[in-house]
Amino acid sequence: MRRSTSMLAADFARLNAAYILYLASATWLAAMVILTAPNRRGGQSSFRARELISRHSTGYLARLERMGCIECEYVGFDDSLKWQGSLLCANHPSIFDALLLFRKFPHAACVVGRNPWRHPLFSIPARHASYIPSFPALRMVKETQNLVSRGGSMIVFPEGTRTRDGALASFHDGFALAAIKSGATVRTLFIECTSRFLSKSISFKNSLEMPIRFRISTGDIFHPRPSENTRDFSRTLEMYFRENLVREGEVIRRVRSLT
Repeated sequence: MRRSTSMLAADFARLNAAYILYLASATWLAAMVILTAPNRRGGQSSFRARELISRHSTGYLARLERMGCIECEYVGFDDSLKWQGSLLCANHPSIFDALLLFRKFPHAACVVGRNPWRHPLFSIPARHASYIPSFPALRMVKETQNLVSRGGSMIVFPEGTRTRDGALASFHDGFALAAIKSGATVRTLFIECTSRFLSKSISFKNSLEMPIRFRISTGDIFHPRPSENTRDFSRTLEMYFRENLVREGEVIRRVRSLT
């Protein structure tokens, strides 16, 4: 059914309000992290910064839900606080994906892409929380291995960047090497959404229908062997995601979605 002009105008107004709120809340988060979590890598300082990021993400997403901008559903996360020592691997359709996962994993670290790591605003919380830059690759592998070996959990998007045009990008091999060297459990997470909002090729200038619906569900668990080939394990994970995700117009959904 075609949406009326007034409905489209209301959605556009909510979209811009969400954008302003995003920038305002990101600025507030950076200030709070500086004030409450001194910039010392590791230890309680990083944990406080991660908890603050998680609370901020939860609060921001809750505001968007009240505004009617988004709807979020989580499936299979009842025991997620017990997933220590895991690599949490997810597809990456939008800029909201990290926030959606921070909501459920308040103490997890995250591999951060080149652009946000260098951003003068977004890099502040990431550095205080001892998140790990995706470059150089050897540093990422070493730090991920060290963190997971100590029982920490790491959020990683194996595509290395947001999905472009709804098509899953080829996986990088760094996460697979870190998983093999650390013996980490690899837990797969599927992020479904009804819009390509803030994907690699879509910006706030594009009109869209609200609310955007996100569904985050758990997938299979993988246990890489110490002798496993890095490229083979990376391709195994990539094929698993490709077999379970499909794009239908604006929608990215899971083929065999949990009920």
